[in-house]
Amino acid sequence: MYKTSIEIEDTVAQTITSIDVYYAEFNCEIPYQELHYQSTEDIIYANAIIPFRIVDTERPDSLVDTLYRQFTIPSFSTAAKEQATFLVQFGTYLNEGRFQYRVEILSGEKIGVSESTLEIRSEDYTMSDICLSSDITVDTTGEDLRKGDLRVVPHPSRSFDGRFRNLFFYYELYDIVPGHDTLTAVYTITDPEGRTLRRVSRTVDKIYPAQAVNCGIDIQGIPSGEYDLTVAVEDKEANILAQKGVPFSISRVQRQEVSYQGMPFYDEIEYFLAPGDYRKFKDLPKEGQEAFLVRFWRIHDYPTIAARFEYADEHFYIGDTPGYRTDRGRIYVRYGEPEEIEHPLPLQQQESRPYEHWHYANGEQFIFVDIRGTNEYVLVWTNAVDERSQPTLYKYLPAEKLELLQ
Repeated sequence: MYKTSIEIEDTVAQTITSIDVYYAEFNCEIPYQELHYQSTEDIIYANAIIPFRIVDTERPDSLVDTLYRQFTIPSFSTAAKEQATFLVQFGTYLNEGRFQYRVEILSGEKIGVSESTLEIRSEDYTMSDICLSSDITVDTTGEDLRKGDLRVVPHPSRSFDGRFRNLFFYYELYDIVPGHDTLTAVYTITDPEGRTLRRVSRTVDKIYPAQAVNCGIDIQGIPSGEYDLTVAVEDKEANILAQKGVPFSISRVQRQEVSYQGMPFYDEIEYFLAPGDYRKFKDLPKEGQEAFLVRFWRIHDYPTIAARFEYADEHFYIGDTPGYRTDRGRIYVRYGEPEEIEHPLPLQQQESRPYEHWHYANGEQFIFVDIRGTNEYVLVWTNAVDERSQPTLYKYLPAEKLELLQ
């Protein structure tokens, strides 16, 4: 919540009246997996509808509006690895009073809701609320998340894990009488027992009636737990002119497990199970399959495997057959990128069918041959224990590879 002044001019009475109004800023953080995606022309995107409603509980007044947003990701595997999130920021001007709000985020069949109460009293706003941020930089883009000449990236979850070295925050001071002296801002981080873990002082020049202030505090070395940040602004006699606090948390453990349910290839585990085990999986009831998949992805790297599926679909598709359903695609998904791929030399290709010989660091090898000349490479020979060669197709192997059969 931020305070600002507006001037109302009465052209008849020729008077100008200044009144205070308040800007309620809403910051929504959406984990990428909570959206419903579509793809077109190699773009993966999600549309979101964001209806919000603010009701004045003291007067017969309300605001109802709807925002529309579109979010894109480079790939599901990249988004999963980075645990990508999207920020939506919007706001509206309000007078003093008590309000109830409800914000919804709708994407396909997925729904997120946040609702609470706002109470705005003028005596509480000699200082704005404190905006915890993941980053504050000088704005060079002129786009969203701007506060004057700064780009302030809100961190609505207020939870800081190992990715964050600093705790950034932004706030505004009001009703300042400009002058040559200064104010002192004291920033304190305390634990639930009231012990002080960090205490930092900064001077604030009294230049404008309303001023923006930002700061960053190093939080490295503070253990996991719940904490409070307090901002107190004092004059030269150490009288507290304004004070506010905000809770936050630090997590030094591994980031919370991400659910990949509903993401592409989440159910495609056939290549990683023995045939009998896969049949047992398919015979499980829906609840059993869901529990099995949760356990499966706890021990397998979804971002890496999803990236293999995406690569296979892009490079190995044949007509309407998805790339991961072809022989090369299946091997790529299961075993990953080979260390080396041999192709026939131009003269060899004239004398035999096109082929690819894949070598892996563990010694496993695979030879695929384009038997029909349609770019459909079939797995003809392999030394991998869990894969099958096709002796009836050995006649299509190039002469220089027949020694592998011995």
